[in-house]
Amino acid sequence: MKRIGQFLCFGLLLAVLTACGSSKDDDANASSTKGDSLEVSIEDASYVLSGNDSGESIGDEADGGLLQIDLVIKNTSDTSIDVYPEMHMQLYDEDDNQIDPTQDYNHALDIGSSGTNNSIGSGKQKTVSVLFNVEKDSEYEINIAPMPADYEIELEDIIVPLDTSEYNDSLEVLQDPGKALEAYVETIYFGKKNKDFEELVSADQKTLQNEAKDKFGERLELDIYSLDLSDKDIKKYYESFKRANGDNAEIETEVIGNANGKAIVIINYSAIPYDDISKGLKKYKDEQHDKNDLSYDPEGEEEYALSKFDEVLDDVSAKSGNQEIEVHMKKEDGTWAIDDSDFNSTENISRVFAEGSVR
Repeated sequence: MKRIGQFLCFGLLLAVLTACGSSKDDDANASSTKGDSLEVSIEDASYVLSGNDSGESIGDEADGGLLQIDLVIKNTSDTSIDVYPEMHMQLYDEDDNQIDPTQDYNHALDIGSSGTNNSIGSGKQKTVSVLFNVEKDSEYEINIAPMPADYEIELEDIIVPLDTSEYNDSLEVLQDPGKALEAYVETIYFGKKNKDFEELVSADQKTLQNEAKDKFGERLELDIYSLDLSDKDIKKYYESFKRANGDNAEIETEVIGNANGKAIVIINYSAIPYDDISKGLKKYKDEQHDKNDLSYDPEGEEEYALSKFDEVLDDVSAKSGNQEIEVHMKKEDGTWAIDDSDFNSTENISRVFAEGSVR
């Protein structure tokens, strides 16, 4: 009897496991759309910013935007097929209005499948990305019309349902790179505390702040060249400069591109221009020179000018930059870092906010 009970328990467990497995298979099949020649499922979808938007930087309060849809397309026909989004896909809203795919995007971002080989062999599958402008919380149909390699064969289109309400969460994080960059500048160069720095930024704060101090020191030593300034001296004057930026400078970030872990952010800013500090130091050096009856004493003149450094800063106003700073960023483990692989965004930011090169 004991052995029979064990077999009965084993049989019940096997039945439960089989039912669970069948349920999972059913769920997987339900997420796929099957036709005569294709089997298609939406692998992922998220709202993106293309990097070529006309100044519109959308966020979680937007009514919609550009949705990138990654489709897993399996070719179940007996011939190879081509599926290129710009030629073989269309989107239809509930009123049967046709929406064509968007191809206008910055190629610094990994968006879409344009330029890739989208031929799919018989029995094979491939992930194909397509971009459509959609409205939030709306239902659509994606029409896919595959092109067979054998032109004598006719293949039927397949319709894939799309519910954009499932992807609203991605709208909420589109502006994160901008928040991260603002926190980066305020923390590193203004000495301010910004909660977004800990939550959104990947950066070596101490190293960057030391580098900023050194860059400022190099600029200061162009004016104070007779005195031998110590690191402690430079730090003292840089801290004053940093406080002046914190009190007077302003930055505004605009995320123009955000897709697949890459972002392009624009900084519009005003900052303390070092050229005006240099003029102020020269004024006090000249003043001391006149007091000395025009006698040659460069060390004394520079010491006097440095004693008036805070007064110089008080007389300097933040100046708006005529050129915005374009910053490329990348997502690392859920936080954002500056990406210097294409060009040195870190140096461009430092040049403005550490060296005071405001143009």
